[in-house]
Amino acid sequence: MEIIVKVAVNYPLYTTFDYVAKTHHKSIVIGSRVKVSFGNKDVIGIVIDKEKKTGKVESKFRLKNIKEVIDDSPVINDEILNLCQWASNYYQYPLGQIIFSTLPTQIKRGIKKDRINIYNKNDTKYFARKEIMLNHEQEKIYKNIKQKINDYSSILISGITGSGKTELYIKISDEIIKKKGQILIIVPEINLTPQTIDRFQEYIKSTIYSYHSSLTDKEKMTVWKLSSTNQLDIVIGTRSSIFLPFDNLKLIVVDEEHDSSLKQQEKFKYHARDLAIIRAKKLNIPIIIGSATPSFESIYNSIIDKSIKYKLTKRYFKTELPKIVLVDLNKDTPNNGISGYLAKSIKQQLKLKKQVILFIGRRGFSHALTCKNCKWISKCKRCTSFMTYHRTQKNLKCHHCGSVEKISPNPGDCQSCDLVPLGYGTQRIEDGIKKLFPTANVSRIDSDSVTNIKKLKQFINQMKNKEIDILIGTQMIAKGHDFPNVSLVGIIDVDSGLYSTDFRGLERTAQLITQVSGRSGRKSTRGHVILQTRNPDHPLLKTLLKGGYEEFSRENLKERQASCLPPYSHISLVKSSSIHKNKSLNLLNNIRNKFSGDDRVFVFGPAESPIGRRGNVYHHQIMFGSKNRSILNNKTRQIREYIEEKKPYNVRWSIDIDPIDFY
Repeated sequence: MEIIVKVAVNYPLYTTFDYVAKTHHKSIVIGSRVKVSFGNKDVIGIVIDKEKKTGKVESKFRLKNIKEVIDDSPVINDEILNLCQWASNYYQYPLGQIIFSTLPTQIKRGIKKDRINIYNKNDTKYFARKEIMLNHEQEKIYKNIKQKINDYSSILISGITGSGKTELYIKISDEIIKKKGQILIIVPEINLTPQTIDRFQEYIKSTIYSYHSSLTDKEKMTVWKLSSTNQLDIVIGTRSSIFLPFDNLKLIVVDEEHDSSLKQQEKFKYHARDLAIIRAKKLNIPIIIGSATPSFESIYNSIIDKSIKYKLTKRYFKTELPKIVLVDLNKDTPNNGISGYLAKSIKQQLKLKKQVILFIGRRGFSHALTCKNCKWISKCKRCTSFMTYHRTQKNLKCHHCGSVEKISPNPGDCQSCDLVPLGYGTQRIEDGIKKLFPTANVSRIDSDSVTNIKKLKQFINQMKNKEIDILIGTQMIAKGHDFPNVSLVGIIDVDSGLYSTDFRGLERTAQLITQVSGRSGRKSTRGHVILQTRNPDHPLLKTLLKGGYEEFSRENLKERQASCLPPYSHISLVKSSSIHKNKSLNLLNNIRNKFSGDDRVFVFGPAESPIGRRGNVYHHQIMFGSKNRSILNNKTRQIREYIEEKKPYNVRWSIDIDPIDFY
């Protein structure tokens, strides 16, 4: 009798591999690590399945023996293994690579568990200092949710900014901890983990850990180990935390569920919110997803009764929603990007010792440089995009391929170029604000100024301690931060998101406007929001100002339905890239010719990607869609198998299920 073991390895291959377990390996368990010979290398694999065979195993290939059994117990439990298998089938990604992406580095390397050291868990025991107080609206929702915490239910909490969603999470989590259950709270960005931990430790006696990419290998291993042995109560983590092996997980919370950061954009392109729903279903536990600006997918799920929707309509500290004013830049000419009305409003708030936030969606000094004489413009030589001017570094940078160039005195065709900046970035606004308000403390927060979480914490603490008067930033400042003394928010350029080629462009713009606006007047007097635009009559702006995000989403969902776009359909995106333009396009043309013709599946493309050339590599894409998720998934699997069979030379390809980024 022999034991055949199915092993998954960390290679881009869509199959598992059979090995023969030796006699003394008969106790081998599913989910454990083994060392096997793969090609001409010895590699670490994970046991996926095993079966006993009577007599000699028949195979056209001679099966290799397992070289070493590393573990006598699983390093990946059945629940996580099943989740990975589901993800592999749905996202069309190799199972082995998914499994290994979930494991700490020391586990991947094959280090035996008894040799792995972790940090002392006592360092994170917090004792509650305050009692959480809910208002009438929150209390009503809490009582309803409390009745549902023993079984699976998908709960959407849609609350205006500052309405106290976090207080509800805390209250429900406290109920779970009293019953010895564990809680996973997923946030979209690393920078949201410290403040969320601070809020929880104020009110709950619990052991809380964070989990994100900035942790060391030892820190990640510690959280991984403690979660699997029920030695912690709460993990607050980014999207990768969905794969942590909890021993007694009883609640999942996904905060700011609309945020695109919850979707992995490289390699294994999963959405943490969607996997969280699947995991909650499999475990028969509740999941709470919350946002002031829910994604259209979440709103749609509440419409068709896949989730229960609760609304928070009042701010926690009873302050009114901010007053929103549109400033027409066609009439109020800006100075250094700042309109007269905005400058006057900033001056008033500074006199009142209040803080101001200015949002602009682009880092650097300006979008590009151009010559007034010969009309030269700073285009990237390796991409079909412009190079951003960074004045502090005195260079041009391509934010797509990473190319950096020094600024030549005469880059154009004329003998004496007169170079001027086009558009505004955070650096240019910062310079302008310092000129307008020379005595104010001005800081800039973007990916150039914030290089790590320590630096970000510093900015956040400075804002809370009122050491900053005016904070200028990109999307970093729009995501859930609570600055009590901010009374004015200015959005420098609303127009950049109004005419996107992406069908989700308006949804994202509305979310951004609402979220940024929500940073104003949260705990003090009523806030003030100023939107600078050259399109004051745009339907999105009119709807947002009149009926808010809810009215906007209602109108736009009607348009999505009429166009058969998500969430009323499902889509998959096949991308190809090559240094040879024709090869990239030919692959997608062949796919279209072979897999179109099914009335249940619609096809768009192939076409050049919005940025068709990046880093001297040509990019193309083709989109498949269907109202039926199973039909689309089957079609996508056939396409993946076809590409694997053809093995296109000098062409890289990927499949993105439920894509949110078309660039």
